[in-house]
Amino acid sequence: MNGSVTVSLVGVGGQGILLGAAILAETASLAGLQVKASEVKGMAQRGGSVLSTVRFGERVWSPVSPHADVVIATELLEGIRGMELLGSRGTMVCAATTRITPGSVLRREEEYPDDLAGAAELRGVRLLAVDAEGIAREAGTLRAVNVALIGAASTVLPFTSEQWHAGLEAAVPAKILEVNLRAFELGRAAVATQEVES
Repeated sequence: MNGSVTVSLVGVGGQGILLGAAILAETASLAGLQVKASEVKGMAQRGGSVLSTVRFGERVWSPVSPHADVVIATELLEGIRGMELLGSRGTMVCAATTRITPGSVLRREEEYPDDLAGAAELRGVRLLAVDAEGIAREAGTLRAVNVALIGAASTVLPFTSEQWHAGLEAAVPAKILEVNLRAFELGRAAVATQEVES
């Protein structure tokens, strides 16, 4: 693998952003790569924005990068905001149907922006929009939306299925591992289906 890869995970408090970052970091580490991670929790406990970034490669000097190669967004608005993090030829993996309405929209101070495809086209990035809630429900729990999206993102990241499974086993508590493995595989399959259809 040449150079380093930067993945940013964005969403709101309670959506499992930090667990998603831990899965990615464990997977990269178990694959023999150097890993650096950083997180900005913000108002996580109140449903505020959360950002976690994981960088991995043969040599990684800092968790900070001017642009991400991949952004994984567990909520639609955070995905649109997260477009700014992507560099050219980046990939946005977003929960296309998950909306958590912020206070400014509830107070009618601004409208909820929902043109994810338009935002991706304007930015010139690849978009993988996934019904992560539907996938998580099929897997057995809505709490696995984050892992369904990790599964979708796994199709554009340089790890084998076995390495991903090892990363999940290292980061996810044993009592919820099976449902998360299902969510991961269903998320991965959903993107493979998109690729075939397009």
